[in-house]
Amino acid sequence: MTGPINPTLSQAEIAAIAEAAYVYAFPMMIAYGFFHRQTMGPDAPEKQAIGRFTHFRTVSSPTLNNTIPWINTDTLYSAAWLDLRAEPVVLTTPEFPGHRFQNVQAADWYTMNFYTRGTRDVGNAARTTLIAGPDWQGQVPAGIDEVVRTDSRIIKLFARVVIEAPGDEVAIHELQDQYGLVPLSTWAGTTAPPDAPTIDFPAPPASGLRGRGFFEQPTPDFIGTFNFLMTLAAVHPDEADLFQTFARIGAVPGSAFDSADLTPAQTQAVQAGIDAGLARIEHRLAHLDTPINGWVYPLDLRGDRSRLTGSPQAYLARAVGARYAIWGPGAEEVVYMVAEVDADGEPLDGTNAAYEIRFDQAPPVTGFWSYTVYDAQTRLLVPHPSGRYKRGDRDRDINRDADGGFSLLLQNTPPPADRMGDWLPVPKGRFQVVGRLYGPHPELLDKSYAPPPLQRVSVVPG
Repeated sequence: MTGPINPTLSQAEIAAIAEAAYVYAFPMMIAYGFFHRQTMGPDAPEKQAIGRFTHFRTVSSPTLNNTIPWINTDTLYSAAWLDLRAEPVVLTTPEFPGHRFQNVQAADWYTMNFYTRGTRDVGNAARTTLIAGPDWQGQVPAGIDEVVRTDSRIIKLFARVVIEAPGDEVAIHELQDQYGLVPLSTWAGTTAPPDAPTIDFPAPPASGLRGRGFFEQPTPDFIGTFNFLMTLAAVHPDEADLFQTFARIGAVPGSAFDSADLTPAQTQAVQAGIDAGLARIEHRLAHLDTPINGWVYPLDLRGDRSRLTGSPQAYLARAVGARYAIWGPGAEEVVYMVAEVDADGEPLDGTNAAYEIRFDQAPPVTGFWSYTVYDAQTRLLVPHPSGRYKRGDRDRDINRDADGGFSLLLQNTPPPADRMGDWLPVPKGRFQVVGRLYGPHPELLDKSYAPPPLQRVSVVPG
């Protein structure tokens, strides 16, 4: 009996194909781990539905929704998974007050952003958007502002609304309740198509979970998982040749795959390819970008198909982005920057040290900005008695100079009363600081902006 791998391939050829296929499949596996946990796992604060919005009414914290690395504390989320196999879905968004920053973002099964709309690009008027999968061939009815096509049959949808001040949540709840998600036939009042076949979504095996519970499956069985995941996405015409290459090791959308059918030499070769792919991902994670004053802000890890396909480097960026900060908006929407070291290159550690960031002027954005503290290893929020995890442009108690300059003081214990507005609490231990700069100016996108460093200072006693 012939196994799934072309018997004419050498071990070196098998390893090379397996490496490319693993890097390609890597972000999809991570996304699937989140999908299964959020839609089929036990009830939890991050539980989400398929086909309707789940509105998160409270800002994220160490005890709420603290499962996605770098969860933000600037916005309230609404989230949904959409199954587009039977028919498109119509998304309706309400009119927002002109002062409020908001956006809606959609990511495909590959984890690429194919849609981001909001204050920055289309403004705050009400909108009606038809989101269609790769198989839809229907007519667009009147009343649709925009039609968006995606290469996958299941997508991830986020809506974010900025919290402008304490107690602002009630006003946001009223806006969240005005979001709509309905099948096209319901929206248009036409006959609904037949339901899509029921899918048995298997739970990611424990053997495939790594680190913080990310589903990465670094074994030859990843090929079978890849084949299943690709039934929920369409092979783009530009990647037809790539998938012909993947097929030589049994990576064929919808095909069965059993690693037990491999010879010992083939198993060894596939595993060598997986190990090489993981090594490339880990190496890029350790060398994301050239630091600027201790801050790293790579701009190539998030985006759409034009940025994240077409070359081994692009597929590697997509994989690294999924591990680093899955589902982050593209750089044109928000620039993320992270610091893990101080001005002298020493790791940030709040055990006995304090740090100060001196801004001569506010970060260059048209939207909003904030700086949030996370654990250095997990990139999750760390409980602190103060309950404060960020400082940003909406914090009116920051001490600002006449020309708009200000400083942030990072230490574990409270400072004197006159510095409380400047205080960004940090844990006792290694931490990182993440800047979120929404609506970035050109100097952020061309990286001519130099963020100020974190200077180590003496702990300021309260």
